[in-house]
Amino acid sequence: MTIAAVIDTISTDTTLNSPISHDTIARAAWATIANPGDPHVGGVIARYGAETALTALLDHAEYTAAGRDGTVAQLRSTILPRYSVDRVVDAIRRTVAGGYELLTPSHPSWPASVADLGSAAPFALWMRGDASILSVPSVALTGTRFATRHGRHVCVDLASGLLVHGWAIASTAARGIDTAALMTAQAFTGRNLLVLPTGLDTAFPAENSDLVDAAATRGVVVSEIAPGSEPSAWRFQRGAQLLAALSSKTVIVEAGYESGALSTAVTALKLGRPCGAVPGRSSSAANAGCARLIRDFGASLIATSSDIVYL
Repeated sequence: MTIAAVIDTISTDTTLNSPISHDTIARAAWATIANPGDPHVGGVIARYGAETALTALLDHAEYTAAGRDGTVAQLRSTILPRYSVDRVVDAIRRTVAGGYELLTPSHPSWPASVADLGSAAPFALWMRGDASILSVPSVALTGTRFATRHGRHVCVDLASGLLVHGWAIASTAARGIDTAALMTAQAFTGRNLLVLPTGLDTAFPAENSDLVDAAATRGVVVSEIAPGSEPSAWRFQRGAQLLAALSSKTVIVEAGYESGALSTAVTALKLGRPCGAVPGRSSSAANAGCARLIRDFGASLIATSSDIVYL
């Protein structure tokens, strides 16, 4: 049950081409048992390091400071039952088999922007594509899955204008506005920064799998969810937050009053990042969330791509 069992298994696995650090293995293990962005886990990793904190969790090492930590003791009762040596080893094998890169804060390609999440920063990131795009100026264009024809048209117009100005387009692969942003960047041979709320081996929705593959060839696809993990409602919400943290600016193109896309904007505002919303048609319920962001949260009103550039 210990982390040593994972390390021993991986170190003798002939399918792995290069050594994997103990810190990377520990962070991958945390990603398989904890909810992404769990601030309690992030706190103990920050205090003791990923490997020491995981050892204390698994081995009940009360002779160490980490083992006596009250948060670690609490985590034993909540997330320890999810731990499995086979599960961690499987995630790492899937990482290698899929050709994914596993990033940690010590990796040169780790995006510095996620540090603004504090203790809720990712434990690790799985990546396909060009890692350099994680550090270039990008705009998250996101919104409702139930986009109107007008909303999709506005998204295409904004995305194409931003691409002319050299910005990368960030989004999820969700239906609606995000798909419109993703497809526009690919049509203009622009750069995509695509955030998945699932493992990189699972495209959601499935019909966008080809778009995800194309994004990996022209940009970068990233997730904090270990390969082989099942989708969950919380992971979709967290994916929206990670999108805001990875992006330089966020714009909500079209969203209902209670749309989940609003969490991306709220996260961006909390992080002090520029955030805007397209007011759209006042008579349409599809724009109620954008009006709410402008009225109640101080998001900037966006009408053109130039508004975003100077946001």
